[in-house]
Amino acid sequence: MKYLRHVLAATAVLSLPIVSAIADSRDRSSEPAVMGYVENVYVGKLGLEMKGKLDTGADSSSVFARDVHIYNKSGKDDWVRFRLVGKNGRTVRYDQNVRRFALIKLKTGGTIRRPVIHLPLCIGGVSGLAEVNLADREDFEYDFLVGREFMASRVLVDSSSTFIAEGSCEK
Repeated sequence: MKYLRHVLAATAVLSLPIVSAIADSRDRSSEPAVMGYVENVYVGKLGLEMKGKLDTGADSSSVFARDVHIYNKSGKDDWVRFRLVGKNGRTVRYDQNVRRFALIKLKTGGTIRRPVIHLPLCIGGVSGLAEVNLADREDFEYDFLVGREFMASRVLVDSSSTFIAEGSCEK
């Protein structure tokens, strides 16, 4: 009986690394993807390619929207018409309902009111719906700023690297 207990204990100890390896391989599929602080961002259902900065210091995402026009549809809901221009010059026009308006703090002081919409995004194979405010980013280097709300639990940012995302956003 004593011998049997030793055999069972030894078997249990030896099998722990195998069980642990199986559990670890399952956990890896849910681990966040590692990306550089600059990556290609694919926006909307058409996958418009834009150069984006993954900004862990920003709560929400922001996109350089052109020709922004806010209007009422059916007399009650706020809608916004705008266009986005991709890296290759391709333009996509949007007409979407406004989810809310955000007050954004300006570096120069004060605030600005911006419409916030939902846009599908894909970065390095990580996709989802993002809450994005429409901004005039003409004086900025990156047309898309990806904030923590989109990246949380999905992306780890390597601040020393750019364009290292390995996943694909192909449809």
